[in-house]
Formats: sequence, C-alpha cells, structure tokens
Amino acid sequence: MVTTKEEQEEFSLSAKEKALATVLIVETDARERENMRSALRSCGFGGYTDANSHLAAFEKMQERRITHIIFDAKKTNMPPTEFVSKALEYDENVVLIPSSTDPNLDDVFNLLVLGARGYLCKPFTADSVEAAITNATKGEPIAESVKMAKDRNEALVAIMMGGLDRIATVLRQATKFDTAKREIPRKMQAFRGSTELARTFAKGGDDALVEAIEKFCIERSNGPATRLGRLRKKLNTTRATDEQPGSSRG
Repeated sequence: MVTTKEEQEEFSLSAKEKALATVLIVETDARERENMRSALRSCGFGGYTDANSHLAAFEKMQERRITHIIFDAKKTNMPPTEFVSKALEYDENVVLIPSSTDPNLDDVFNLLVLGARGYLCKPFTADSVEAAITNATKGEPIAESVKMAKDRNEALVAIMMGGLDRIATVLRQATKFDTAKREIPRKMQAFRGSTELARTFAKGGDDALVEAIEKFCIERSNGPATRLGRLRKKLNTTRATDEQPGSSRG
C-alpha cells in the first residue's frame, strides 16, 4: 500500500515527543546495544539507556522513568513473557517492543498477546528503529483482539477488520466534524500497520491469511459473531420495536 505524505506526517513522532522519550535497550550483545544507541541518537531520541538481560532491565525500570523498551525476544535470565507481564504490571503505559532476527517466531507473537506493541527485525537500521517505535506508540493496541480469537490467523484478521471498522467510522464522522477529518490519516496508517503485522505473522503465509479473511467476512455477513454482539443486536431490535407508534410493553 502507498502511504501519502499527509499520513506519514500525521503518523510520526514529533521532535518534542522524541525528546521526552526514554528508551531502554535490552540486548545481550554489547555491540548491538551500542548500534541501537547510535540509531536512537541519529533519530533524535533524547534519552536512552541499556541492560544486558531482562532482569537487569526490570531493575533499571525501577530506577528511572522509561517510556519505551526494545527487548530481545529470546530468554536471558528471565523469560521474555515474564518480563512483559512484570513490566506492564509495574507501568501499564510503557511501550514494549520485542526484537528478533526472525519475526515469524511464535515467541514474538505470544509477546504481542501479552501486551507488547509491534516488533523490530534484526539486523536493524535507524529508519527501522524509528518506524518500530512510531508504530508501537501510535498504532492501535492489539492484545484484546488477540485474546478473543481461537487461533493466530483469526486474531490477525480481527485486528485488521477492527482497524477497517475504525476507518469507516471516522470517514462517516468526517462528513460532519472537522476533528474527525484530522483523524483519517492516523487511522489509515494504523490500518496499514495491521495488514503488515498480519502478513508477517500469519501462520501458513498469505494464502492462509486470505482464507482467514474470507472466513471472517462470511461469519460477519451472517450477523454478530459473539454473544455480546448478538445481545446488542437483540437490544437494538427491541428498542426499535418499542419506539414504533402504538407499541407498548407488558
């Protein structure tokens, strides 16, 4: 998908936002830590620090304010899953970004389920580091959508379709409100991010993802897919009946 200049400007971190951020790098390799620091410095991030293990990183979180954490998706002296849980328990607003040489690892996706935001592929560049931080910061949270799904591909499609629903909503609102118009570029870029996420992590590749999209759309066309959705539909129908002239209860 082609991203417009307007969308790129809207879906980016300002110089002020970068200056106020403090990024914690969790990486066992000293050279990689230094490369990451250089990348962050060249991108204009004002604060960064590092740790050589997940346990050391968690201890560093308690010493100073951390806004973002880019961490190794493989185990050091603490399982990454435990690290994500503990970090979010300590600070629910911290942005966690797993890093891996293989973005198709099941481990990375499991971290997203727990609340990590986005991912960073190794080897990285300054541009890919900035993109990963931006997407994780400004993209839509995905954990809740993932937890409701039966399998990974269904979860990824749910994330995509949720983004599509948000675009449709803001486009309708934009016909009446200028504030909604300003939200369009951000929602469009977030949706693009969700499609890239889906293509990266889909189990079975693009063909399996397309099949999951088809299944999701067919189920949606048959009505709300959840008990909550069906309940809402029933309540809306009841309200519509009650509001008709001459209708009465009891």
